[in-house]
Amino acid sequence: MICPKCGTEYREGFNECAYCHIPLVESLEEGVDPEELLKKSENNDPEEVEISPEDFISLARSRGLSDRDILNAMELAPDTDVEESAFIPKPFRKASDRVEDLRSSAYTLLIVGVLGLIAVFLLYIGAIPVFFAGAGKYVVISTMSGLFILFFCLGANSLRKIKPLTEEAEREEKKIDEIRKFFFDTYTAESLDREALGSDRDDVNSYFVRSAFIKKTLNDRFMDLDPSFLDYITDKLYNEMFEPEESPSPEEENGEN
Repeated sequence: MICPKCGTEYREGFNECAYCHIPLVESLEEGVDPEELLKKSENNDPEEVEISPEDFISLARSRGLSDRDILNAMELAPDTDVEESAFIPKPFRKASDRVEDLRSSAYTLLIVGVLGLIAVFLLYIGAIPVFFAGAGKYVVISTMSGLFILFFCLGANSLRKIKPLTEEAEREEKKIDEIRKFFFDTYTAESLDREALGSDRDDVNSYFVRSAFIKKTLNDRFMDLDPSFLDYITDKLYNEMFEPEESPSPEEENGEN
């Protein structure tokens, strides 16, 4: 996809230029008029502009709307047929947290598998005084052996996935640091409020207006952000800028020491 006005190329999934705010085209064929596309995109006549639910969701997100706002808009359009799961992202979990969970699960499965196989071996040689009638001993041993071997294999497989997930966590942390640097180098709380709220300071809706502004800013600067990650980083930046944690003063720290 390419912008017919500025020539910026976009990957599949983008429908509007982040700079010119006009619809993208597949190629710069003859007869494409950027001004005409802009007029059509601003025209509310459904006969001239047809937009699919997926395109509407993508466009709404690029303009900084939250998923709650999008859901409300979709409910006001009864003719729109789209699954809620198409635009409500799953809760974001940092890759570093998933690494810890995966490592814990892997070690647990490995330990259970190894200890279980040792217990089965002791049962087989008779070190554990358990008596079975007939062939019951071998049925139990074979069943338990298969189960603990499965645990061990699952643990080994989970352990194998830790390295690529750790690399993903490192890339994710670098992305977060890059976004934080851009955001805090660009805005302070006062400058953001001037652009987002202007002179209309409404404390009731300020959170939603600020959050929408932050999302749109990040979408314009980083156009490949996953929706769930975008929600996460927006809340993170908002809390750091407008709700910083109170830290003890040097005098209080010296007094405690």
